[in-house]
Amino acid sequence: MPADSQGNNFVFANSTFTVTSVSISLSGDPLDSSHLGQASGSYRLYSPAALLSNNELTCEAFGNTLVTVGSTGRLTFGSFTFTATCASSSLSYAVGELVKQSLAFKIVQ
Repeated sequence: MPADSQGNNFVFANSTFTVTSVSISLSGDPLDSSHLGQASGSYRLYSPAALLSNNELTCEAFGNTLVTVGSTGRLTFGSFTFTATCASSSLSYAVGELVKQSLAFKIVQ
C-alpha cells in the first residue's frame, strides 16, 4: 500500500530539520563464498555482508547552518531511528529560492 511522506520529522543530534526530500539506502557488499567444488555452470554462493558500511541517508533541507562533518548522533526520520555520522554537508544559494542544505549521513548502527 502506498505511504504518504507528509508529516514526517527529521531529527539529527536533537536538531529538527525542515526537509524537502530524504533517501535511505541500506546495503552492504555480500561476501563471495564460491569455491572450486561447485558444479560447472552453477550460481555463485554469497554470505551476508560482514560490514554494512554502505548504509546511507541523504536529504535536502531548508536552512543555512552547516552540520559539522564527522559529528555523530541519533538520527530519526519517520519510523527509522539510527546512530549516524555526518559524511557531507553543503549549502546552496539561488536567486528566488530559499537557502537549501544537502546532507549525507553514514549509518553506523
